[in-house]
Amino acid sequence: MSDDSLIDAVRAHAARIFPGQRLETLAWDEGGIVENLSELAVVRVAPAAGSPAPIWIHLTAGASVAPMDDGYGLEFVLLTSAPEKLAAKLLAMVANLHADERYPLSLGQTLEVGHGWLPGASADHLLVALPTFFDPELEWLSDRARNIRFIWLVPITRAEAEFARKHGPVPLQEKLGAARADVAALVRPSVV
Repeated sequence: MSDDSLIDAVRAHAARIFPGQRLETLAWDEGGIVENLSELAVVRVAPAAGSPAPIWIHLTAGASVAPMDDGYGLEFVLLTSAPEKLAAKLLAMVANLHADERYPLSLGQTLEVGHGWLPGASADHLLVALPTFFDPELEWLSDRARNIRFIWLVPITRAEAEFARKHGPVPLQEKLGAARADVAALVRPSVV
């Protein structure tokens, strides 16, 4: 399987899940980020026309090159409220980390970013979660060549990360849902 066919497969999957929405393929080409993957791209999905709250969806294409022990590879999804170039950098960093066999990511895990997930953001951690915000068809892309699971990276605050480590990711996700937290917003109050 070539990297180009994987990128094409992710683009086709995004086109099926988000019909009529504009897609573009981005790469973080400013160096120093992707060392563990032969090639990585980010497919950015523009908001639906007339959307009251525009959300940009970013999906990695290339992180799943090396399947995990479970037999499937992971790709990552991130939401932003604007077409942020730095979202591609963050996704490249996460995909590169996951590709290092010492640091595989798993559901429910929290990652410390070390700074706001985007410049000026109040959240500085990511929760690795199921993509429950999206059409259920997004989670899996399976064909003869690959079996891929898309995992959502949810920006969370330090307090929320501590809550998730203490009580588990599900109670945090329930609090985020109950508060109708806009996880794509740069600044939002913690839900704990």
